[in-house]
Order: sequence, then C-alpha cells, then structure tokens
Amino acid sequence: MVSRYLVFFMLVFWSGYAFAQSIPTDGQKLKSQADDLEDKSAQAIDDGNMDQGLDLMVRSIRLDPTPMRHLIYGSILFGNGVAIFKDSDQKKGIETLRLAEAQLLKAINGFNPNKDQVYLGQCYFMLGEIYLNALGDKFKARGYYQKAVDLNDYPGARDALNRL
Repeated sequence: MVSRYLVFFMLVFWSGYAFAQSIPTDGQKLKSQADDLEDKSAQAIDDGNMDQGLDLMVRSIRLDPTPMRHLIYGSILFGNGVAIFKDSDQKKGIETLRLAEAQLLKAINGFNPNKDQVYLGQCYFMLGEIYLNALGDKFKARGYYQKAVDLNDYPGARDALNRL
C-alpha cells in the first residue's frame, strides 16, 4: 500500500513540477516581448522605416534592458550619426552620436569583462570613432581604442591607434 501512495505522490509532484516549468515567468514573458519588438525593429529598419525601427528598439529596451540591446541600439545610432554628420548636418550628427555614446556606455556597464570581451571591444571601438572623428578628442579616442585592443585585440582599433 505504501508504495502506491509513494508512486502517486511522485507522479503528482513531478507532473506539477513539469507544469510549473512550462509556464513562463513574468521575466520570460517580458524578454519574449522585447525579442519580438527587436525583430520588428530590425524589419522596420530594413524596410526603410528608421524612425519606427528606433521607436521599437527603445520599447524593447524598456521591457528588457540587456547590454546587448543597448549595444544594438547604440550601433544603429552610431551609423545614423555618422551618416548625418558626413552628409548633412554636423550638429545633428553630433547629437545622434551623443545618444549612441550613452547607449554604448550602458552596454559597457552591463557586459561581463571576463566573458564579453568581443562586445566590449566593439563598444570601445565605436566610442573611439565618435571621439576621434566627430568630437575631435584624440586623447579620449586613443583611450577607447586602447581598451578595445587590450580586451580583444580589435583590429579596427589597432589600425586606428597606429594612425594616431
């Protein structure tokens, strides 16, 4: 008799455990929603709807502010800022690059320096580019490039250091 109760208990326990494992947590739901928004952001940008894509990315970050999302958003802003700076309006380009800088610094603060050297190197390289080419601060640019090289021997940063 005892063994039947034990088996019954184990079945109830394990099925309840499996059921609990299959229900997404609030955090998992937010991450999933953020992932969907990030995908829609990329699609909007690919379709030529930059403003909509940026808005979707901001909404994604609000739901799940991971370092990678900050890096992605910072990279998009970096590209836009460079294009605006070179093509039309240097002042607006610098404003956009400052927004990129803020996102890249958030990414840096969230990444693990022992595991995420590649991503950190990318962040530091873009910051170096911002400071060298748009803001004219060679000293600060050199520091960012050096960090990129030290972390991951980032080739673009190494080349930039050699040119300075």
